[in-house]
Amino acid sequence: MQRARIAFLLLFAPAALAAQEALRFHDVIRTAVSATPLVEAARARLQAAEASRLTARTIPDPLATLWIENLALPGRSSRGLDRETSTYVTLPLEFLYQRGPRTRIADEGIRAAEAELRSARWLVALEAARAFERVAVAQSVVDAAVDLRQGLEELRTYNETRVAEGATAEGELLRVQTEVDRAAIDEALARAELARAWAELRQFVPTAAAPAQPVTQRVVVEAGPLAVNGTPQLAELVERARAQQPELAAARARLDAARAAETYQRTLRVRQLGATLGTKRSGDETTLVAGISLPIPLFDRNRGEIARAAADRIAAEHDLEWTERRITSRVEAARRAMEILTAQLAALSPGLLSRAEESRQIALAAYREGAGTLVQVLDAARASSDLRQTYYQALLAREQGVLAIEEAVGADDPVTVVNSLYGGPR
Repeated sequence: MQRARIAFLLLFAPAALAAQEALRFHDVIRTAVSATPLVEAARARLQAAEASRLTARTIPDPLATLWIENLALPGRSSRGLDRETSTYVTLPLEFLYQRGPRTRIADEGIRAAEAELRSARWLVALEAARAFERVAVAQSVVDAAVDLRQGLEELRTYNETRVAEGATAEGELLRVQTEVDRAAIDEALARAELARAWAELRQFVPTAAAPAQPVTQRVVVEAGPLAVNGTPQLAELVERARAQQPELAAARARLDAARAAETYQRTLRVRQLGATLGTKRSGDETTLVAGISLPIPLFDRNRGEIARAAADRIAAEHDLEWTERRITSRVEAARRAMEILTAQLAALSPGLLSRAEESRQIALAAYREGAGTLVQVLDAARASSDLRQTYYQALLAREQGVLAIEEAVGADDPVTVVNSLYGGPR
């Protein structure tokens, strides 16, 4: 079902944004999943697993033999012995009882590789979401630092005029100048963090620009409606996870492969079994040659490899049990976090940010009228900045929470989830 969308620019981006191609949360996820080498590596491993199944299904080639007896040694006579020529073909017969277990191992390897490909896509999606959040938060910090510095510079200009008129003590001007220098340092630190955040995000979106002034590069988030009671119950989510979570599917496939490998090792008690059929010509007589070769498992009964395969199977059983516990915990944590964030955002009163900005403006006006102090102006400015950063960080965390729940329960594909939340690519 198409969800209503609420679009906002972090900290009210400037008009210059209209001339740029802004990065959006869902576009970043789509690009990351479709073009990241980690996903391509997982896809290549799936192709390798499919190639292994082709090998496992292949029937071994027969062995052709030409055997000649009673040939004369160089320089000697054969003393009347007739030359005997045998031609026969030997077909290995191990595939009759080994091909099935080998094919099952390969089939389970493909299942595991398919699940790992799905896991890789979700891993990339979640990492890209975290990188996007880091850029957005860093961008918010830079905006706040610029806003604070510019406001302090205006106060400095105002106090310079007041000092020149003799209406304000010079100490007040020095305090403002100190705060301006401090704000400039904070802005430089924020810009450095934003540059690092952009470098991390470009791992997932290599076409993203690397602007000389990072504050001019904006990101846009489109958040869905805050449906407080819209999250499914925990039991339903856990059931979905057990049915379709790729990590669980991979663990089950590895367990089935370990069981097939144990069966295969048991078949190796008897090796090099072969059937031979051919002809033998002695003089004018041609006769049929037939035989079977069967090793006697007297010393080597493959006990070591059978025990190793059994231990691998036990380890795979424990790995599956642990994966089930871990997935259940992840589902519970993701759902609880989503409930908390959604409830808190829905409980916020309308106009929260505008009221914080209004409070800052009131403190500034009071200071200019002589009814307030510089400390009150700084506190109001920093409180407004911190509130905006925290609010947008909570919104981004909620968007990540949507993906986290879908990943925890094993949704088919992150791009499909993103398209369902925000609509198809535009």
